[in-house]
Amino acid sequence: MHSMNLLRSLTRGFVASAAVLAFASQGLSQGNNNGGNNNGGGGNNVNINTGVAGIDIDAQGVLRVSEIDASVAMEQRLATLQSERSGVSVVSPMRKISLNRLEKYVAQCVDQDQQVDDEALGLAGMTRIEYVFFLPDSNDIVVAGPAEKIHVTSDNRWVGLKSGKSVLRLTDLVVALRAFAPGQGATASIGCSIDPTQEGIKRMNQYHSQFQGQADRVNVQQLMMGMKQALGYQTVSIRGVPRDTHFAQVLVEADYRMKLIGIGLENPMIEMTPWIARTQPGANANALQRWYFEADYSSVATNEDKTALRLQGRGVKLTGEKEFVAKNGKRSRGAGAGDAASRGFTQEFTEKFEALGEAIPVFSELRSLFDMSIAAAFIQENEFYDKSGWNLGVFADESKLSVSSNPTITQVESAVNAVWKDGQLVTPIGGGVHIAARKLISDENVSVDRKIDYEKEKLAAPADLREGQWWWD
Repeated sequence: MHSMNLLRSLTRGFVASAAVLAFASQGLSQGNNNGGNNNGGGGNNVNINTGVAGIDIDAQGVLRVSEIDASVAMEQRLATLQSERSGVSVVSPMRKISLNRLEKYVAQCVDQDQQVDDEALGLAGMTRIEYVFFLPDSNDIVVAGPAEKIHVTSDNRWVGLKSGKSVLRLTDLVVALRAFAPGQGATASIGCSIDPTQEGIKRMNQYHSQFQGQADRVNVQQLMMGMKQALGYQTVSIRGVPRDTHFAQVLVEADYRMKLIGIGLENPMIEMTPWIARTQPGANANALQRWYFEADYSSVATNEDKTALRLQGRGVKLTGEKEFVAKNGKRSRGAGAGDAASRGFTQEFTEKFEALGEAIPVFSELRSLFDMSIAAAFIQENEFYDKSGWNLGVFADESKLSVSSNPTITQVESAVNAVWKDGQLVTPIGGGVHIAARKLISDENVSVDRKIDYEKEKLAAPADLREGQWWWD
């Protein structure tokens, strides 16, 4: 099937989003925004408890976030890089991984009750997927892209030692492959939403109404705590992937961290203007500014026989739109891409996404999920499993290779901030995230490029691969 149809099938599939809810009444104006988390996956013979510093999930599945300072992990990574011996290569411009050879290695570890090593857990340090192809001579299904030496940060992120970008994770790859496994239909939708309850928004309106005309006398800290309590916890729902996987939790945390930046509660580590600094009092009365991530590849191309795919470009962009909120808490969709403050924030966030991913690895982790989902869908739709005679092996079997982790996120605790502007109090509240199915890649970005066959030939496995070797440069 043509890759254009493949990408259409993903239209229902994979988008991360956020929202900012705003109220206004006689001198008080409020905004709303929220998020999620990242935790790790473990499993049979796979020991990767990747709980992240600053992120806590209690026994009831409620997410809470403490103060986050990404500069500490960055400084430690740079110090480690400087300590590397002169002449030691920590970067590969194009690393190739045979997925079926990797699975064979992991299966041996499972059979022998041995731990899978960090090299396999971190997919040989690969930081992007730029190519997917099938090699008929050796029956290898291969992904290829840049790679770096793996560095584990003080907050337990797995990143490239030189760039700080996240490295692809075996558990995430397995989740993506299972979502588009052989012998089953394509997963219709991968996504999550973190939503305030209608009753919570109604309580917020009621709480807010008692301060009408009293902006000059309000205690800011008391107001923020009251709004947080009135709004209550947000409900987290996951679709398309298991909710207790690292994959699902990256979706949630990336949204949450983006919104923390937008409302001025997290330092993005690079110069940018958050939404809270852009918005004007009264500009968002009873309006909800929805922010969501979607795919942003400058080029997606296949060869004529659909045995290779090439992805180029940033991979992810941040987009916005407006909704309206009634006093009873009901939300309705509006028109346009949000107000000027929202448009400015989403545009700058997109332009600086690459730098943000280096400073805050969860954003490059999110991009990896897009890459891996597209790769898995392309493999399934173009029947690479049948061509290679590979049925995913232990990658398909949760009882042998578990990629689930505990605890599972079920609710989110709101984050609240407030600033005075022109004599009015602007109070964005961390809450109300929705991740909707969006088109991943537009049809006009899909093309057939005959040069890919030449590129594929250059990336083929060498004849002298040793037994057990599953990657090469």
